[in-house]
Amino acid sequence: MISNATSMRRSRGFSLIEVMVSVGVLSVALLGTAGLMASSLRNTNTAYYRSQATILADDILDRMRANINAARTGQYAIDPYAPGTEPTFAPSATGVALYDCTEWTMMLADALPDGVGVIETAPGGEVTIEIRWDNGESSFTTVSHLGGTP
Repeated sequence: MISNATSMRRSRGFSLIEVMVSVGVLSVALLGTAGLMASSLRNTNTAYYRSQATILADDILDRMRANINAARTGQYAIDPYAPGTEPTFAPSATGVALYDCTEWTMMLADALPDGVGVIETAPGGEVTIEIRWDNGESSFTTVSHLGGTP
């Protein structure tokens, strides 16, 4: 039989080593959780920017469909290196295309960090819209092809 003195020695509590190991395990777990939260925030921002790019691509495609003659003749082609100015309205197909492109370029710059858009039209009505933005570590591209009639 075990005496009371032996039993008391065994149940004195935690030793300093056990406490240090527990603190170490807890700190590793907390660092892992913080890393996951940072990664989640980064992915959320990326998803938000992709959503904005998709919305803006749909916006310019709708504008091109509304002004189909100008879209077919390539008046919606955008040079991303041209300086953005305030849109001015002229009541013609060319003026509307210029207004749409200028306004769209400004919307890109407002919605996305370093947002730049390129629109290319090909014979047969195929339209390629490329949107680039800087997301801290890398840039992303969204390309939309619309076959047939823009």
